[in-house]
Amino acid sequence: MPDTTSIVIMGAPDLEKALSREGLGVVRWETPENVKTLEIGSHTRLVILDGQYLGDSLVFDMMTTIQEHRPYLDVLVFKPGADAAYVHSVLKNGASDVIYEDSHEKLHQAIEAIQTNQKFSPDTPDLRDTRKRLGSFEGILSRNGAMWDIFQTITRTASSDATVLIVGETGTGKDLLARAVHRQSGRTGRFVAVNCSTISPEIIESELFGHERGAFTGAHQQKQGLFRYADGGTILLDEIGDMPVQTQLSLLRVLQEQTVRPVGSHHEVPIDARVIAATNASLANAVQTGSFREDLFYRLDVIRLEVPPLRDRPEDILYMFGHFLKRVCADYGMDCPELHQSFMDLLLEQTWPGNVRQLENLTQRLVLKGHTRELTGEDLAEVLYSQDIPGSSSALPATETESVDQPVQSQGDPTPSINPSLTLAAYLEPHLATLEKEYLETVLSKNSGRIAESANQAGMSRRTLLRKLN
Repeated sequence: MPDTTSIVIMGAPDLEKALSREGLGVVRWETPENVKTLEIGSHTRLVILDGQYLGDSLVFDMMTTIQEHRPYLDVLVFKPGADAAYVHSVLKNGASDVIYEDSHEKLHQAIEAIQTNQKFSPDTPDLRDTRKRLGSFEGILSRNGAMWDIFQTITRTASSDATVLIVGETGTGKDLLARAVHRQSGRTGRFVAVNCSTISPEIIESELFGHERGAFTGAHQQKQGLFRYADGGTILLDEIGDMPVQTQLSLLRVLQEQTVRPVGSHHEVPIDARVIAATNASLANAVQTGSFREDLFYRLDVIRLEVPPLRDRPEDILYMFGHFLKRVCADYGMDCPELHQSFMDLLLEQTWPGNVRQLENLTQRLVLKGHTRELTGEDLAEVLYSQDIPGSSSALPATETESVDQPVQSQGDPTPSINPSLTLAAYLEPHLATLEKEYLETVLSKNSGRIAESANQAGMSRRTLLRKLN
C-alpha cells in the first residue's frame, strides 16, 4: 500500500469506485488481516467499514481489532437503513461517525468532516497511539462508553426545555457538559453559569432574580438578575446543593411559573431560560437531612447526567493526557516528549481524586519541568510525590536531630516537642508514618515508577502501597 494513502475502505468494489470518482484517494482491502498484521501506511488516518458488505459481526470485530492495533485511526461506518440502536452501539464502540442514509454524498461529507477534525500528526507515535481525534463531542474528549451514553442523551434531549441535573465529582467536566447541552439545544440566548456556593446567602436572590431600586440598603439602582440575563438561553446553577433553602423555594416558583420576581417588586417578569443544575453531592441525601427541598429536587431531576469519575474511565486517561500534552507543549513552544512504558503504567495506576482537572494540571507541571525527549515513570513519580516529601530532619523526633555538641537538657525540663504522657509507641507513630512514606516514595522513584516492582520490594500489595502514598 502506498504510504500516501489516507483512507482505507473495507467494503463493496462499487463503493470504492464511487469515492474514487469524487476525488478521494482510497484503497480497498480484500481482507481485514491487514490491520492485524499492521500492513498500513503511516499516513493512513481513516478506515471506512461497509456494514452492508461486511455484516454486523465483522464490523464490530474490525472495530475491536482497530482499537487494539491502531487506536489512532478514525472509523466511519456506512450502513444505509441502520436503526437508532445500531448507530448508538457503533458510536459507543469507538466509531467516529455512522452514515445510515444510502447516499454517497452524505458519506463524502462525513469523510471531509472527520478529516477536518483530525489534528494529530505522525511525528509523535507514542501520543498518536493514545488518541483518535480531538473534540469527540462538542470539544469533550472521551472514549468511555458511559460518557458516550451521556453524549447520546444530550443529543436526544437537546431540543427539549426540560431541566437537566448533572451529577459528578469535582473536576469531571460538569460545566463542559452543560455548555454542550446549550449548544446542542439551538438556543440563541446566552449561556450563563453561576456557582451557588460562592454567593452570599444575603444577596443570592438579588443576583439570580434581580432587584428594584431601594429594595434594600445599598440598592441604589435597578438590577436585572442572572435569570433575565439568560433569557432565551441557558442558565447553569452549579453546586445547587449549597443554595439556601429560602432561595430554593423562589427557584421552585421560577421553574413552575416561568417567571421571576425581582427583590422588592410586586410584579412577575416572564423568562425563557433552560435551567441546568450541577452538584458534586447527593441531593437525595440532602433531601433526607432537610437541607434540600424534595419538591425542587424532583423538578430538577428530569434529565439526569451522571458523570463517571476519571478513575472509572481508564481508556480516557492516556487519551486525554496526549491531548493536554500536545496543547501545553504548543503553548510553551516546546517539542512533545515521548512516553516511556513506565510512565504510562504509573499514570494508569493513579486514582485521580481531582479527575480531569487534576490530570490537566499534572500535564502542565510535567512540561514546566523541562522534559523534552522522553517522560519516564521516575519523572512522573517526582512530580506526583516530591511536594509531599518532608525534609529528612523533620522526619525524625526532635531529640534525634539535635547536634551531639548540644548540651543535654535537664531531666526536670523535658523537650517541649515531647509529650511525656504519651507511650513510646504513641509518640513514635507520626514519625514512623512520615519515614514510611519517604521510604516508599524513594523505592518508587528508584523503580522508575513501576508500582508492581516497588510493592514487591516493600513487601506489600500494590493496593496497600498506593494507599500509603496517597
